[in-house]
Amino acid sequence: MIEYVARSGPPEAMNCPAFICDACRQQVVGAGIVTWATTIANRGRTHSQSPLYVAHKGECGRKVEAMLHAAYPASDGWMDLWDDIGVFLKQLTHNATSAFTDDADGEYHQHQLEGARANGGRQ
Repeated sequence: MIEYVARSGPPEAMNCPAFICDACRQQVVGAGIVTWATTIANRGRTHSQSPLYVAHKGECGRKVEAMLHAAYPASDGWMDLWDDIGVFLKQLTHNATSAFTDDADGEYHQHQLEGARANGGRQ
């Protein structure tokens, strides 16, 4: 997940945002993913999604994927998605300065954020 990590100076003490792997609890620098589980809105069902999780690519990514499958099972209509951290940051930067309502080319759908589930926390 994205967390603030305390850092002591110089030049001063501060909290620095960082991507922290939800599998190994180490900082993700370089190759990493942001991943989540989602449902598709159909047959009267609301579009839902899990919180976002972060992982190193490879073994950590597979561990977080297994955790998502356990907490948000396909049998309940969930599927997992992911983006490279670089792609995620580009989209986040764009959305921080561009309102959804100003996008004439797209339609943004309402969704419901599901809280982290018992098996959806750090392992």
